[in-house]
Amino acid sequence: MSESVQRGHCLCRSVRFETRGNPLWVAYCHCESCRRHTGAPVSVYVGFRRTQVEFSPEEPPSFESSPGVRRRFCPSCGTPISYEADDREGELHLHVSGFEHPEDFSPDRHDFYSERLAWLDIDDNLPRKG
Repeated sequence: MSESVQRGHCLCRSVRFETRGNPLWVAYCHCESCRRHTGAPVSVYVGFRRTQVEFSPEEPPSFESSPGVRRRFCPSCGTPISYEADDREGELHLHVSGFEHPEDFSPDRHDFYSERLAWLDIDDNLPRKG
């Protein structure tokens, strides 16, 4: 069986990435920090081992959004690219919307569900954490 390869990029295509193998998980994130970072009411992340992800032409810049949390972005268009945290060492979480085929990833849970926006009704049977 061949290894699964997925590709993605930012809005202006200056930052590109490629993943190899299956993700560790796919989750909705309802936390306030992610909402502010993306400008969306909820984010969907795809978690990979850091070794499964390759950026080109180089790794995009990052900023520390809170202690121990780094968020990568395109320096040209500002597209949010990824999330990394010290408490999830060895993992890189990519925004599902950056993939060329985001429909290939289905969320398996809700994280920080208690922080969701009150008007956002969720009618699924996925596990809810936080």
